[in-house]
Amino acid sequence: MSPSTPKTKQKKYKEDFITTKGVKIHLGIWPGRGQTIICLHGLSGNLYSMKPLAERLYRKGYKVISYDLRGRGQSDKPKSGYGFQNHIEDLKGIITHYKIKNPIFFAHSFGCMIALRFAIRYPNEVKAMILMDGGGLLSVQKRLQVLKVLQQSFERLDVIYPNISEYLNLVKNSPLVPNWTKVIEEYFRLELEKTNNGYVCHMPRYVMEEELKEMGGSMHKKNIIKYLLKNPKKVISKMIENKKLEFEKIQTPTLILRATEMNLFPKDDLLPKTSFQSMLQRIPFARGEEIKTNHYGILFEELNERDKAIDLFLKNLKK
Repeated sequence: MSPSTPKTKQKKYKEDFITTKGVKIHLGIWPGRGQTIICLHGLSGNLYSMKPLAERLYRKGYKVISYDLRGRGQSDKPKSGYGFQNHIEDLKGIITHYKIKNPIFFAHSFGCMIALRFAIRYPNEVKAMILMDGGGLLSVQKRLQVLKVLQQSFERLDVIYPNISEYLNLVKNSPLVPNWTKVIEEYFRLELEKTNNGYVCHMPRYVMEEELKEMGGSMHKKNIIKYLLKNPKKVISKMIENKKLEFEKIQTPTLILRATEMNLFPKDDLLPKTSFQSMLQRIPFARGEEIKTNHYGILFEELNERDKAIDLFLKNLKK
């Protein structure tokens, strides 16, 4: 009887740091042998936002990289230098550093906007994109609604919490989080950084303000007026820049997943149906699925419809 073939040990998850454009970026890597998938988290998220979905893809054989955008998590937090162009260059630096050929982008919310802009600038360097509840072009009125939803996220920044439980209770009672689970609890634990007096959320308020300013906005409506009076040309150009995207130039297969449920108020979905449909019409090789959940639920909940759509999309890429 011939001896059984020993099982190959699966490489373990690891964390790494690289420096690109003078900024240190923190990454999590699940080193599978298949195609490389790069995860891009939301506006106030970090690499652990994508962890449950990254692990699922890793179990299917993919190599998965998730990273803290500059200003978040353990990545550097410069006082300025935010906006999509800087995030695109950071992403380009990661791809170059690890010598990744034709990655698949897997993005949520704000991360979708980075992925789309990268695919427009570097059309031959992306194999495919999976976009979850983000990336659509919004009217000014809709942007103000989104700002209202995000206000709850702003309030937790720069606050020192005496213990982890107090922070978790705050998040647990938020209507933005539909169903409290161990997965969600683990993520919000990982959002915290230890300080001398307790714990603080990983993202400073100034980073959020700089990020919104680069989109022609602010955490506070009065600041938008202040920025407009101080430098009207710059603010208006930022607003116009973020209102137009050359979707037609995107030549990569794209799966767009839309969360259909509202978050805090009526009609406060972050990817409205009209924006979703416009993306499907304008991106040449796009297909879409609507998922019955909200903006956070599409990321954290166990959703068969979402997972089936992703699996089918990835399977079709191999044909």
